Amino acid sequence: MFGIAVADQLRLNAQAFPDRTAIEVIGGPSLTYAEAWRRVLGLAETLREVPVHNGHRMVGLLLPNGADAILGMLACQLAGCSAVPINSRLARPEMNYILQDSGAVTVLAAAPYLDVAADLEGRAPLRVIDCDAVPSREAPAADWDPVDGATPYVVTYTSGTTGFPKGVVCSGDYIFMQYMRWAWQFGFGRHDPLLTAGPLFHGSYNGLSVIALLMGAKNRVMTAFDPAVACDELAERATFAFLVPTMTSTVLEEWRARGRPELGSLRFLLSSGASITPELLEGALSAFPNATVAEAYGYSEVGWVTYEEKPSPRDIRPQCVGWPMVGAEIAVVRPDGGRCEVGEPGEVVARSMLLFDGYLNKPEATEAAMVDGMVVSGDIGVLDEDGRLRIVDRKAHMIVTGGENVYTAEVERVLLTHPKIAEAAVVGRPDPHWGEAVVAVVVPAADGLDPEDVRNHCRRELAGYKVPKVVEIRSELPRNSMGKVQKFALREPSGAPSPAH
Repeated sequence: MFGIAVADQLRLNAQAFPDRTAIEVIGGPSLTYAEAWRRVLGLAETLREVPVHNGHRMVGLLLPNGADAILGMLACQLAGCSAVPINSRLARPEMNYILQDSGAVTVLAAAPYLDVAADLEGRAPLRVIDCDAVPSREAPAADWDPVDGATPYVVTYTSGTTGFPKGVVCSGDYIFMQYMRWAWQFGFGRHDPLLTAGPLFHGSYNGLSVIALLMGAKNRVMTAFDPAVACDELAERATFAFLVPTMTSTVLEEWRARGRPELGSLRFLLSSGASITPELLEGALSAFPNATVAEAYGYSEVGWVTYEEKPSPRDIRPQCVGWPMVGAEIAVVRPDGGRCEVGEPGEVVARSMLLFDGYLNKPEATEAAMVDGMVVSGDIGVLDEDGRLRIVDRKAHMIVTGGENVYTAEVERVLLTHPKIAEAAVVGRPDPHWGEAVVAVVVPAADGLDPEDVRNHCRRELAGYKVPKVVEIRSELPRNSMGKVQKFALREPSGAPSPAH
């Protein structure tokens, strides 16, 4: 157990610089560090009576982007509870599953989600706390017990794009160490106003927001992502931002529409969630002339574990996500757990200075996720000779066609070099002859996209068995809240298919 917890650090910062701005909601209210701490005290006091259920004191958080979505996490820790962030974009049956699986019997909610929270069902009757009705406190009403760093700080549910999601349990000590690792690696400090552009129910955006509090920085929070607002922030105020590639792409579209003015405030752009392309990097370096553009790779069970500051677009290595981050170890393993040779594809495994506490109530799944003390990722990767990791594909998205393995990311990379294709995703569909057929779903960048021309383009770059048997043209690809393509939704035919001859 560490001597200081995340909630403790906010208290110390509130004592050291009470009048410094901590959180500014763009277009809304702001809080100083003293006010942020008083807000945590008020929320924690309300959570004191959360009952133990199935051995845990879990609190669901169903909150819009704003100060309470950040401070509610710290209030849970101070009150001895574990936070269970709920993705507000989920359907109600998905939310119900999270509450039932976690055993949360209390939900901290706020407008516009109060009606949704009131209709949710858990394994026991739910108590819904209206966050907006909870007052801040000038001082704690009673003495608080010391924060136990071994208590779960958060239970984060995986995306659930295949099957039911699992609750990833992370202790307070684990979270504090992870956040300090990231702050060290990214060079994030108190002089870096942070732009929070994404949903705070997501661990990356919430984590960076808490890091800003730990470091004594200012956090500018967007209530919803808007490329025009982001452009203004990156031109005039924010010096640090995390944008997934789809966000960066829309910001660059706005920047071009404005006549390409210099967005000179930004000093550090973190990209994650999908590999940054040379074209996107070129645009980012032009729009943000004062910024370092970096990429990090990770997953819920280990956090970010690789890091690379990107060179010029002409030197970028496709699918490369960098070297092991400070305090992290990565490896690539074969199905039997043996280490792969340099250049040999296998499953990526990783660990950091502390391990996550496993999957909630799923010891068998936790055991299955471990290989030689490291956590499996579900990603297929390759370690290059210089020690950098390249992500070849998701393991679940490998296609076996005619006995041959096809990594979908390789086909997608080739598709995206076609001048008339803006977006592409490759999936496998059942085929009576091949077992699985390689199917490309593409979004055109220009009129006149011809499916046969697309296949001919692939034939020039790929082995015959990797060429899509079907090319479907759609207006857009289905994505989750973090911009990742939901490939399970593409396995049923739709749009304008073109069967292979």
